Amino acid sequence: MAVRMQEILDRLQQWRDYQPGEWVARCPAHSDGKPSLWINLKTSGMVGLACRAGCRFEDIVAGMELLPRHLFNVDAEGLVAVTEARPEPVSPYLTAGLRVWLDSLPTGNDAYPAMAYSQKRFGLSPAEQARLGLRWWPGPQPCPEWVPGSFVRYPRLVVPMADFAGVARGAQGRDLTGRCPGRWISLANPDGFEWQRFGVFPGPDPDAPWVIAEGLSDPLAIVADGYNAVGVRGAALLNNDPSTMDALAAGLAGRDVRVCGDNDRSGREFTRTILAALHQREVTARQLTLPEGFKDYAVWRETR
Repeated sequence: MAVRMQEILDRLQQWRDYQPGEWVARCPAHSDGKPSLWINLKTSGMVGLACRAGCRFEDIVAGMELLPRHLFNVDAEGLVAVTEARPEPVSPYLTAGLRVWLDSLPTGNDAYPAMAYSQKRFGLSPAEQARLGLRWWPGPQPCPEWVPGSFVRYPRLVVPMADFAGVARGAQGRDLTGRCPGRWISLANPDGFEWQRFGVFPGPDPDAPWVIAEGLSDPLAIVADGYNAVGVRGAALLNNDPSTMDALAAGLAGRDVRVCGDNDRSGREFTRTILAALHQREVTARQLTLPEGFKDYAVWRETR
């Protein structure tokens, strides 16, 4: 008898929707301070698991008190599943739609809650906020179908995720209320397409070092310190996503590159993964190590 997807999710702690067909939860294979486990349900009925800290598949399944065979032929019971065909990068049509939506959102003085938060939390000046195209999502209102309900319900700081040419190919929103289970929420991938997994955040000096970090909080703080930054989402999946690493290597070739993962097990794995992939593609990069006792760059910056 097939295991139901809901049963699998209920065996995990602090699980929540990430986007249709994908979830995040605390990993049962290590002492997980925040959700590090990525889960997806494929149309074939197979459940995929990937831990940001690099835990083995067998250990994750054992921690759920299941056997590997339980993750095949899973009954979706109405939950959305993701196609197993590798999605394409977002099309020009979707990129244009994203640009129209971003341009419709308040910015500057009309986006005071978001701009005040980004200045206090990350140290970004109004000029830097404008250069990075930061926006405010004031709460529930009509929006494109690729903006998920979990994003829509709460006011958010909206951060465009641009490529190295400056074209927005994704976005994330940071909850400003403290009530949303997910602090940062990504756009839902349209059918057959995928929003970009990284965002490029240039600082005031293009010749300054480029720092690759997890998520978007650290990159924004890094830009406030005068450096250039790249923020990577879905870091646990990078080993299975050579196209993202190809794009990063192409954009960072010939630059002074540092990699700064969080100061924990998953962050150290992130750093190792990025460094190895860049070196394999002949891009010189070094590790930027945070002082002991500081979890991530944004927290370190706040205390300086």
